[in-house]
Amino acid sequence: MHVLFVTRKFPPQTGGMETLAKDTYDALLAGGSRVTLLRNVRSDWASWWWLPLTLWRMARVIRTDRPDVVLLGDALMNAVATKLLRVFHVPHATMVMGLDVTFDSSVYRKIVVRHLRAAPLIIAISNATATAVRAAGVEEDHLTVLRLSVEPPPDMAPREQARAELRERLGVGPGTAVLVTLGRLVRRKGVAWFVAQVLPHARRDVVHLVAGAGPAEDRIRRVARSKGLQDSVRLLGRVSSADRELLLRGADLFVQPNIHVYGDMEGFGLVNVEAAVRDLPVLAADIEGIPDAVVDGETGWLVTSQDAPRWRARLDEVLADLDALQATGKTFGDTARELYSPQRFARTLHDMLQQVATGGTTAVELHAARNK
Repeated sequence: MHVLFVTRKFPPQTGGMETLAKDTYDALLAGGSRVTLLRNVRSDWASWWWLPLTLWRMARVIRTDRPDVVLLGDALMNAVATKLLRVFHVPHATMVMGLDVTFDSSVYRKIVVRHLRAAPLIIAISNATATAVRAAGVEEDHLTVLRLSVEPPPDMAPREQARAELRERLGVGPGTAVLVTLGRLVRRKGVAWFVAQVLPHARRDVVHLVAGAGPAEDRIRRVARSKGLQDSVRLLGRVSSADRELLLRGADLFVQPNIHVYGDMEGFGLVNVEAAVRDLPVLAADIEGIPDAVVDGETGWLVTSQDAPRWRARLDEVLADLDALQATGKTFGDTARELYSPQRFARTLHDMLQQVATGGTTAVELHAARNK
């Protein structure tokens, strides 16, 4: 099967969509497909000249190579390419993240979401995203959900070695619990809320490492200062791949305390899976797409979003015995590596696209075929 994969988010850009696009590309190759990749490797601003150029490139690939199916990386790409694909009568599917349908812009929704309703197949990255897509008016027989995957690094350093190295860098002793949060620092991530409402009540010494950059960074810093936690909350900014790996292998607990923000939805929360497959225990908010990335009690723990008393109690409970916490992380990691395996992701994605390419199979029929 020849797949034309078109995505406006791809490494070396960094972020959840970029990681998903790279994982999707790798899965297509692993599934045995021949893949033509058209990708934007520059900033979002570059999309405004990249999109029209890519339409021309798509037309050229379709005319000369006749791909069996086109996979579009997000809803905006679907809106841009819909007319072209109709002209050439090429079967296609579109991957959709949460923000694709909840982005707070009336112009965006009028243009982009309207085109989703006419798309042959929408592949949602989580059940929460699928719910948002339905609310936007997409019919059930054009919608399916694909469980995402994470490939553990092949050369993971032993956790004890990584923990010792990280503690040495931080200058903290073995009795201090090291928490880590990774990702773009926007309000919905809930870091400022966690620092204000939960962290001051921790019963043991805690260092909270926050890696990433974004508009909420200054607010997090101000809240930490107001709570007297400027030494405990350490904002690291953007980190290198090596340092990111050290954080995920050397910390005691990964924390994702998301809160609800209108028009800004967490479609999945891939970094929670990245942590879990490295045996790092995860404590996350039970909101939006995160329950697809964290199976409560099996790959991590979920806590009601913005319920400060429950967050405080749960944090104290999991940090009470750091050795036991590491053992639990290993158990969670074994489950996560099975549930979110790249092999499963590749097989499922290949089957979806194969059936779309050979007959425009509806999502309802795809579900039935996979569940036989």
